[in-house]
Amino acid sequence: MTAELVEDLTLRMPLSRGWTWTDLQQLPDDDGHRYEIVDGSLHVSPGPSRPHQVAAGRIRDLLVSAAPDDVEVLETVDVDMGDSVFEPDVVVMPAAAAYSPAGPLEPGQVLLVVEVVSPSSRRMDRLVKPSALAEAGVPAYWRVELDGPGAPLVVVYALDGKVYREVGSVSAEESVVVDAPFPVELRPAELAGPRRRG
Repeated sequence: MTAELVEDLTLRMPLSRGWTWTDLQQLPDDDGHRYEIVDGSLHVSPGPSRPHQVAAGRIRDLLVSAAPDDVEVLETVDVDMGDSVFEPDVVVMPAAAAYSPAGPLEPGQVLLVVEVVSPSSRRMDRLVKPSALAEAGVPAYWRVELDGPGAPLVVVYALDGKVYREVGSVSAEESVVVDAPFPVELRPAELAGPRRRG
């Protein structure tokens, strides 16, 4: 029998209240885990895989290259919706919001959230996050699927009242111009595997 040494981490539960963004600031940011809050409860997930990081970085680069000057695109920025705090893979926001050093983003400062689905995040990225972000009024949500039919695949949603409506699904063999939050050509095949240079 072999023993594995594991770093001891004590998480102090907030007394008689749910977790908040301020509580998240007390947790380690270098232990390989992602910490988010769902309905006041702490949600811990493994750090993203390398293919996940490649896809997130490439979709960020794609959005940056198409973004107007008054918009910024960042990876892993906290969005605080009160009883839930998410750290999406990619966030599009007005430039002024990106230059403020204080605190998390509020939903009204977010134009688009992009999540890359991992085996450990399927339920969060397909159900939990879109529901909460739509309810909070975030205008657009994209879900990137790296596995399954047509993958890589980008599913595009737009806000319709307090829910998202799917407005398109762009598969690996397609190239489609999406107009929100600004015109950008989606080429999902370029989100995975070796880079395809001109």
